[in-house]
Parts: sequence; C-alpha cells; structure tokens
Amino acid sequence: MYCVIPIFKEPFLHPLHENNGLSALWCQPESAEEPFFVIQKHPDSDDILQDYKWLDEEFIITPDKKILNHFYEFKDVVDKNFIWWNETGKPFEKNISNNAIDFLSNKFYNVKKLNEIIPLSKHNEYCSDIYKGMARAYTGENDEYMNDVVKAFTSIEKNGIKVSDDICDIFDIRVKKHISNGKLYSQYNLWTTTGRPSNSFGSVNFAALPPEKRKGFVAENDSLIEFDFDAYHLRLIADLVDYDFGKDSVHQHLADFYGSTYEESKQISFKLLYGGITKEIREKVPFFNKVHTYINKKWNEINTHNCVYTDIYRRKLLFKNYEDMNRNKVFNYLIQAYETESNIKKILLIQDYLLGKKTKLVLYGYDSFLFDFSNQDGVETLKEIKSILEENKHYTKSKMGLNYGEMQDITKRL
Repeated sequence: MYCVIPIFKEPFLHPLHENNGLSALWCQPESAEEPFFVIQKHPDSDDILQDYKWLDEEFIITPDKKILNHFYEFKDVVDKNFIWWNETGKPFEKNISNNAIDFLSNKFYNVKKLNEIIPLSKHNEYCSDIYKGMARAYTGENDEYMNDVVKAFTSIEKNGIKVSDDICDIFDIRVKKHISNGKLYSQYNLWTTTGRPSNSFGSVNFAALPPEKRKGFVAENDSLIEFDFDAYHLRLIADLVDYDFGKDSVHQHLADFYGSTYEESKQISFKLLYGGITKEIREKVPFFNKVHTYINKKWNEINTHNCVYTDIYRRKLLFKNYEDMNRNKVFNYLIQAYETESNIKKILLIQDYLLGKKTKLVLYGYDSFLFDFSNQDGVETLKEIKSILEENKHYTKSKMGLNYGEMQDITKRL
C-alpha cells in the first residue's frame, strides 16, 4: 500500500488548467518509514518524467481521489477524505500547515510554477504531516458510494464550462487567471457535513450563481440545456414515505388540501417541513401525516441504534457525529443524502449514455443539470436524458439558451 499525494506545479490553479501539470508524486510506502518522490519536473531533482504507472498494480490511499484522477486514474484508490468523513460525519479540517510553504505562497502568490520553487524537502514535510494527520484505519465500508461519487464528479469537472469574452466584467479580474482554453473548471467538495456537494473554485461559487452572473457561461457546442426538477424535495420525500403525487403539480396537489393558492402552497409546505407538522395538518393532509410518521420512525431508530442508514447506498449516519441532533435534523440529513445519492446514480447513467457523443454535462446544482448540447447528437439525446432524470416520477422542466443567463422554456418540445 502507498499513500500518494500529487504536487501540481501551480497550487492556486485548477489541476485541469492548461498551465498546470504535475511536478511530482509524493509516495509513502506502508512497508517503509521513508517516503520518496516520483519526479515529473522539479529543479531539486535531475530526474524528469519518471514512470508512475507501476502504481497501477498497487493499493493507493490519497487525500483527494478526485484531484489525483485529474492527473491519472489509478486502478485501486481510496480517498482518505472519504474515510475521515465516513467515520466522523465531518470534512477533514485542513489545519495542517508548513511555515516555509505558507511564507512562499503568500509572498509569491502570482509567481508561476510556485511548487517548483518550494524545495522538495518542504513538500516532503507537508505531505508527511498530512499523512499522519489523516490517519484512519481503512475498513472498506461504503466503498461503492466513494467510488461512484468520485467518478460522477470527476467527469463533470473534466468537462469544464465555456465562458464569454466579457467574463471578467461579469465577475471580476480575479477570474482571468483561472480561464483555460476559454473555460472555467469547477471543483466539487464531496465531503460536506450534510453530504450535499458544494462547488466553488477561483472566486466563483458555481453552486450559487446569481442570475446576473449566469450570462458569463456560454455554449461550447450549439446551446446550453438545463433540466430542472419540479418540486424535487417534496417528490423525494414522497419516495421515502411511499406517497404518490402523480404527474400533476405537487404544489397544486397540496394547495387543494390546504385550501390555498398555488404560491401560498409553496410557503406552507416549507414551513411544515422545517418548522414542524401540526396535528391539524396531519389529519387534513395525508402526505404530511406520512411524513410525520417517517420522521418519528427515524428519530426512534437513531436513538435506539445510535445510527440511521441512508436509503440508496446504506451509509451509516452516527448520532455521536452531529451536534444538537433532533428529529428535524435527522430528517434533513436523510433527505439531503437521498437527494445526493439519487443524483449520483442519475449522473452515472447519463455519463454512460453520453459516451461517444459531443453533448456533455457541465454543471450540477442539486435539483438541476446543465448540458452543453451538440445538434449533431439530435433531439433524441435530450429526450433520453430527460427519461433518465425522470425515472421514479421525478419530473423536470427544461430550458435552452446560448448562455446560462438567457434561456427559454422548451419543456413542451421534449
């Protein structure tokens, strides 16, 4: 077994940036105390482009499998961030630092190939501290989830998303250094407290783009197509509590029970889900009666067994890992886990379907999926994507545009 940590030339650029590349791989063998480097290019070494593919035959652990994948996808890799998160329910706190690296990073932030200026001895100190700080026994638990989520989001990141010529005016000049071949690359943080991936890189928060900034993202092929789930959280909850909303509007369905308007229905449902379900509502609205029963069932389960399991990948959520746990928190974690796990399955199916096509998935946003669509693939491609997304009655709306900020509804056309 080897712990492998990639050292890219540019620490502040995305690993996929055209001006970035690997400087060295830091390797710590389990059977020896001394680590070593597999050099690609670094002035401290006379070696260059050393072979690393022999590691394909070894079992590898690494702090971030997705980042390692952007250099080379080794066969048998375990993500140490995942192991930490799987056991603690929290992301690894990156409070490991090295004085020399911190000093040089602050002083020479804009210097090119900064990691080739930092001595290998300092990289060794830093990587060794990470290796020791992230020490956790590997049990093999939830490997399927780890492999699937990393595979899904590695692929989305590799696609990148094309930007407009005035992207720096839309955002600010800090974005300029991160543009690579006309694209920006996103970076998904997979190991959040709730399990919902966040997504930001280079001063751009891709997971929370305001409408006025979406115009900075444009089609590389022929058009951008967004599929957006309708009332996704409510339909996901309906899956878990075995309630069928049918194909009609969820909000109108509930409005009929509330005796409210469509718009009022949205607000009422939100308050009930996160503020508590009253006895009056349980007696009046069958859906929320089932939700109430489900919440109590899971609360009793975590109190009895000190854990609950997510519904698709059967990940264990331990009571001890969460502060101020209550019924609604358990419910919220399970819903967000179900959302993420369901979407991972959808992403993998879509990626398999799009192999050999020019159309690609470029951005994921919890209840929405953005595609860079090529006309060469034909409208049947969009219909098949829609079909994959809408499995289990998760209905979508769709929009089309040349940029992400100016899109027209095409739901009825598909």
